[in-house]
Parts: sequence; C-alpha cells; structure tokens
Amino acid sequence: MCELFAMSASRPTDVNHSLALLRPRGGELGPHADGWGVAFYEGHAARVFKEAVPAAASRCLAFIAEYDFQSTMVVAHIRKANPEKVGRASANTHPFEREWNGRSWVFAHNGILPGLRNNPEFAVHRFRPLGETDSEHAFCVLMDAIAASHAHARKGPSPTAVVETIRPVVDRLAELGEFNFMLGNGESLIVHAHTKLHALRRSCRQDGCRRDVVLLATSPLTDEPWVQLAARSIHVYANGRESSASAGPMRGRATREPISSHREILTVRSGQMR
Repeated sequence: MCELFAMSASRPTDVNHSLALLRPRGGELGPHADGWGVAFYEGHAARVFKEAVPAAASRCLAFIAEYDFQSTMVVAHIRKANPEKVGRASANTHPFEREWNGRSWVFAHNGILPGLRNNPEFAVHRFRPLGETDSEHAFCVLMDAIAASHAHARKGPSPTAVVETIRPVVDRLAELGEFNFMLGNGESLIVHAHTKLHALRRSCRQDGCRRDVVLLATSPLTDEPWVQLAARSIHVYANGRESSASAGPMRGRATREPISSHREILTVRSGQMR
C-alpha cells in the first residue's frame, strides 16, 4: 500500500525533517518504490513536485527536503502500484491536482478500490483522469460532486458544505475497498481515515505569536504521541487546528508539548518549525 503525509499550520512552516523521514520508506525501508509527490500551497495555488521513481533514490526529493519550502498546507505521498500493472508513470503519481472555482485542489489516496473505473455508478463527467489509477478516478468523482452541488458558489463552499456533499460519495466508495485520502484546496485539508491514519498536534509560542501545527501520516514518523484517527471518520483541518466541520472523533488522546521537546524539530529560526 501507499503512504500519506500532510501538514496544516497556522503560519508558513517547513516540513523538511518529516520529508527526510518519509523518503527512505519509498523503496529503502519500505516497499513504496513506484513514485512520490508533494504539494506545497501558496495561497490558492499548489506547487506540486512528483516523480515516478523511488522516493529513497530521488535526488529531487532529497533537494526539496533541504530547501526550506514553507507553507501552511502540505500534502505528500509515496506510492506502491496496486495492481502492479498500473505501473510507474507521472500520470499515475500522487498527489493529483485539478482547478475548480479559482483554487488548486490536490488529492492523495492510500488503498485500493477494485472495479471503480468500470462501475457506471461512478462515471466521471467534468473532471477526467489523466492516468490509470482508481485513486485519480475517485478524485474526479469527488470533484464532480463538489462542482455539481456548488456550481453557483462565487467564493467556494465552506468546509462544512464540502463534507456534507462528499460524505455519501465517500461512504459508497469506501464500500469498494480501502479509501484513506487527503483532499486539500489551500484553505482546508479534508481527511478521510478509512482504516489507518495518524495525527500529531504541536503548539508553541514564538515572538509573542501562537503557532499550531497538525501532522498527519499513514504510520507515525517519530516516537511522539501520534493518535490514530477513528475508522471511517472525516476530519477537516485549517491553520493548524481541527475545525468544527469535522465528522468523527479521534481515538485516544493527543497531547501538546513545548516545542523544544520534539525530537523531529531540529531547529527553530525565523518562525520555522520542522
């Protein structure tokens, strides 16, 4: 299976150390050797980098993990092709991106949805896949639902409205197989934890300003107190916090510690967190 990673922050933040920890799982410490991708948001637009090569062997990803790209929202993915015949290609590499209502929407998926692409119930319309994956097809199905339900929304629907629109579609898609995903638009990060997804919250104060960060990953990246999200729950994150639009609680208890206690954060300078 693939692995997901995302970050939501109250102020622009880099994820260098997280990417450095994720990278070897793509073909060195883990089997996810069929591609990698990462999207950094700059306002309404996403800066998307991806390659159909093992993350562990990618010089490009190694460079990105040291470059200090900063963003308030990041979505990343390392891929293991499933089935293998849907092989390595840029068009099959996550995260996928589409424009709607003046924003870049990006999507990354962990799981498999057998039979989706040939199922007439999930025929695509306005948004069409470029590759062969069930993941991208599911993304187009969700975007079709959002665009059709909010065709006259000038500023875009609220996160609550988006969740209400996609929830029945998500539930139906999840019946086909495994459907953990991250859907971002630069404003809100919508996360569906179908089977396995973890969250870590961090908070600190610097220069009199509060900074909140939420990290999400298929499997914890550090030995900090990550919390597994409840199965088949949808969560919405914005500005480093979980918003009231989320549906479904987290299992267990997340804790917040001083910034200096986190091993993952190597340095703090100019308001950066890693």
